[in-house]
Amino acid sequence: MIDNLKDDILFKSIFQSSVEGILVIDDNGLIIKANPASEQMFGYKSNELIQKEVESLIPAEFKNNHKSYRDNYSTKPKARRMGHNLDLWGLKKDGSQFQLEISLSPTEIDNKQVVIAFIIDITERMSAKQALVVSESRMAEAQKIAHVGNWYWNLQTNERSWSDEFYRIYGLPSGDERLNKETVRNFINPEDRENVAKTIYEGIINKTRYKYKKRIIRPDGTTRYILAKGKTVYDEKGSAKEMYGTIQDITKNQNIELKLKSSKEKTQAILEALPDVVILYDKHGNHLEVNAPNDFQLVAPYSEHIGQNIDKLLPQNVCEKIRMGFTNCDKTKKNQIVEYSLTIMGELKHLESRIVQTDEGNFLCIIRDITESKITEKSILENEQRLILTLEAGEFGSWYRNLHTDIFVRDSYQNYLFGFKPEEYTVSYLDFLRKIYPEDRDNLQSTIADAIKNSSSYTIEYRIVHSDLSVHWLHEKGKVFKDADGNPERIIGVTNSITNQKKAEEKLKESEEKLRNYTIELKEKVKDRTKELTTVVQKLTESNVSLQDQIHETKEAETKVVRNKQLLDDVSHNFPRGFITVIDLKFKIVFIAGEELVELGFKNLADKETRTDDVVGVSDYIKAIVKENIKKTLKGEHLSFEIEHKDNHYLVNTTPLSNNNKKIEQVLLVFNNVTLQKKAEFEMFNTLKKEQELSELKSRFISMASHEFRTPLSAILSSAILIEKQNEAGKEEKRLNYVSKIRSNVKNLVVILNDFLSLSKLQEGKIIAQPIVFNLVDFSKSLIEEIDGIKKNGQIITLKCNHLVIEVFLDLKLLKHIIYNLLSNAIKYSEDNKEIIIKIEANHQLVYIEIKDQGIGIPTEDQNNMFERFYRANNAANIQGTGLGLNIVKQYTELMGGTISFKSQLNEGTSFFIEFPLNKK
Repeated sequence: MIDNLKDDILFKSIFQSSVEGILVIDDNGLIIKANPASEQMFGYKSNELIQKEVESLIPAEFKNNHKSYRDNYSTKPKARRMGHNLDLWGLKKDGSQFQLEISLSPTEIDNKQVVIAFIIDITERMSAKQALVVSESRMAEAQKIAHVGNWYWNLQTNERSWSDEFYRIYGLPSGDERLNKETVRNFINPEDRENVAKTIYEGIINKTRYKYKKRIIRPDGTTRYILAKGKTVYDEKGSAKEMYGTIQDITKNQNIELKLKSSKEKTQAILEALPDVVILYDKHGNHLEVNAPNDFQLVAPYSEHIGQNIDKLLPQNVCEKIRMGFTNCDKTKKNQIVEYSLTIMGELKHLESRIVQTDEGNFLCIIRDITESKITEKSILENEQRLILTLEAGEFGSWYRNLHTDIFVRDSYQNYLFGFKPEEYTVSYLDFLRKIYPEDRDNLQSTIADAIKNSSSYTIEYRIVHSDLSVHWLHEKGKVFKDADGNPERIIGVTNSITNQKKAEEKLKESEEKLRNYTIELKEKVKDRTKELTTVVQKLTESNVSLQDQIHETKEAETKVVRNKQLLDDVSHNFPRGFITVIDLKFKIVFIAGEELVELGFKNLADKETRTDDVVGVSDYIKAIVKENIKKTLKGEHLSFEIEHKDNHYLVNTTPLSNNNKKIEQVLLVFNNVTLQKKAEFEMFNTLKKEQELSELKSRFISMASHEFRTPLSAILSSAILIEKQNEAGKEEKRLNYVSKIRSNVKNLVVILNDFLSLSKLQEGKIIAQPIVFNLVDFSKSLIEEIDGIKKNGQIITLKCNHLVIEVFLDLKLLKHIIYNLLSNAIKYSEDNKEIIIKIEANHQLVYIEIKDQGIGIPTEDQNNMFERFYRANNAANIQGTGLGLNIVKQYTELMGGTISFKSQLNEGTSFFIEFPLNKK
């Protein structure tokens, strides 16, 4: 009796709480019972459906057929499912219709035949199905636009399939029987077959993606160039299971490449004009084509761009900028330039996108990496500051004149040269001319006017009159710059004082005049001395014989010098992995030779006696270092230092060179390229660092493991001892309590061991996602029931979701581990009587899972490290845990293409956010 009563309560509970609609119908077609779900489904109030004919819930066009079907069913009633793959519709009270599925179960109540109908509203399912059909249609259209076909190959059954675009690329109608698993290889050009087979084989063996180019021969005899990409999927034993990939018709691009090779100049010109990456979008922002260098890192692999929308690949603010560029380009019919920044592979990149609209209404974006130019803006400011210091050190004044406004801008030293006081600073060209010496004014005006007319540079010397009426000489260089329209816009120049030089020239003229007078006097003296010299010449002739012998000895010495010089030239010009150079007192390069001169562009520096400050292609910073060490070497020091130039490291040794009087007048610098040694040192440093990190991880592991294993083992031991002591009758409850503790601690040990095992498999790369299609909502409900046994007193877990069905394509085991771990953490770190919430939402592309607790929270200083191995927050030291759970959860999430993040407030709780792509197939 009691069992029957319990069953009755249970059936009533199921009837009232079922999410499916349940109707009980007698043999006359009248509804005698309806649960709340069915009343809500058809839009009726409580008990409004009782004694209504079941045909009142069916649209008019289906009523007759349904009544006939019900009559036939009553003669042979049996449990059956209706609506699967059938078009069944229900009629709501407000007259609206909806699709449904019905399952029928005949039974007897009070010896009367009745039918129980279970009804499901499948409106959302049918909408999702229709969306899937539309998505597949769009995918086929995207493949057709991008000329990309896909294929599938089951390596175990040799079953193969090809998309419609694949057939079109091969010159065949869709589904043509001429393309099958026996003939597919025959389409490949015979010269390419061996390479194709080798590439596929190596991809399978090495477990890597592969990509190659091949030629195919269509049935009409034409040849097409194909870019093929593929990936292999393996089973749990590591055996190749299946393969899938894409092909793209690149014949047009290949023909262009062949034409470009015929002309070196044309090839060079096009190569120089090629941007870093080119992407073709349609007006909706979908990627149609992507062309990028191999070393240009995009936000996703190139193959994942085709057919994708910028909203999926790029941040929202970047998408808004690009779409605004599309709008402006379409409106103005002019090219647009958009700049934005992206974090790619953990590195901030600054990009410039030039947008051009094609004749078809698409948008071609030429994207360049301008990170380097952005970074160098700071260097430019620093260089400008150095330039100001250099001008001041060289006693040069700089100035700027705007030709449109006629305004002068001068630095402080330029004003000093003109003898201006702060209250006298000139701001116009006329004010400037008033300071010019009257005799020089016309020439200066004429020179500047010619430079403006020809947009050229000029050099001039002129005099100025200071306020104290003193006259000073200035030397000035100026250059005219044009605006965007080619009109003269401004003049920039430098000025230095040559007053002392002019005074010296005047003194020189006076000296020259005195010299002329001395010359006249000397002519007279020369006549007198000529007679004396005649006698001396005779004596010199007599000594000439002895000089011949000395000349012979000198020639032999010269021969030795030549041989030694030749040897020195051979050594210096072939100086390996570097170069040597000699610098004089004026910092001019008098000699340079070595193996790397041509590569560095230094070959002709000695021929032109180039100064170290004028060497092109070398940074001012390196020039300053070299110059400072040359100065020290000229004082007698032997120095050794390092510099970096063009990604190469050089060890530089300096030696002072003395003349015959032992006076230092030159410096020898030996540049040794030590790049390889530097790389080896860097690799050794990284290796040592990794070993140190591994040692630290081992220490943390041993410390954590000893602590985490000791606690449950101690509890198990003490419980076992107490069980032994509580062996008398009547103490069964205490023994059961101790056994429960043992089981709980054994479970904790199993969790710890599972974490270690999962971490080991992840490090060895043995865990591979095996996705299947399942309902995430039902899965979550089942998991909540499973974890119910470890909740604390009064804790509840609430599932919030607006959908009955959310189909996902994910790895069931990995997802179970992720959610189970986060829920168990929420339970562990929350007090009794607290609510834990699981919230699930989805759109057409992503599914979002949020797990929120009201626990102890995570301190701010610990939040950046929570996903690290063995890391635990400071406030969790007294709560059992390994510090591995969140690390494994993060890796599992990323294995399925998802992301995980969290927000937390101390003593208020933590919310974990997980995003997965729907990946609905």
